[in-house]
Amino acid sequence: MAYVSVTNVDATAAEVEKLGGQVRLPPRDIPGVGRFCVITDPTGAWMSLLTLAEGT
Repeated sequence: MAYVSVTNVDATAAEVEKLGGQVRLPPRDIPGVGRFCVITDPTGAWMSLLTLAEGT
């Protein structure tokens, strides 16, 4: 699965839903790494959104 780096996972996940995509796994923390979620775009393509923790 592809990971796409974004500035704010929570805000981007909300935007995905506004634009017709779906949040498949809600935003959550990965200790020591950052925050991520899993989405599908309107065509059904799966990807993860990731915001790295500061210093990583």
